[in-house]
Parts: sequence; C-alpha cells; structure tokens
Amino acid sequence: MADVSPTVGELFKAKAVTDELVNAAVDAFLSDPAKSAHPIADGYSLDFAAAVAGHGWAS
Repeated sequence: MADVSPTVGELFKAKAVTDELVNAAVDAFLSDPAKSAHPIADGYSLDFAAAVAGHGWAS
C-alpha cells in the first residue's frame, strides 16, 4: 500500500511546497500551538504536534 502522507522533503522534491509556505505554517503553529492542522499547500497540511511526538529528538 502506498504512503498517502508524503514528507515535507518529498513535497519539496516534487515542488509542491516552498520554503515560504512551510515557514508560514511554522509561524501559524507558533502563534497557536493548540491548532492541529496547518495548511502548507493545496491539499497538504502539517500537524506539528504529531510530528514532534513522532520524533523523540525533535522534542
């Protein structure tokens, strides 16, 4: 079964997101960390809380 959740790195390679889009999502998260989904591009969003929880070194 194919992974339907590409990484940000994969989205960069596919040119689906830019630094500016990711930076805007990070800024939105930092201003309201309780919000779970932060859109980064058409049809894609980031869940920073899940990303940090899923990667111990990030916390």
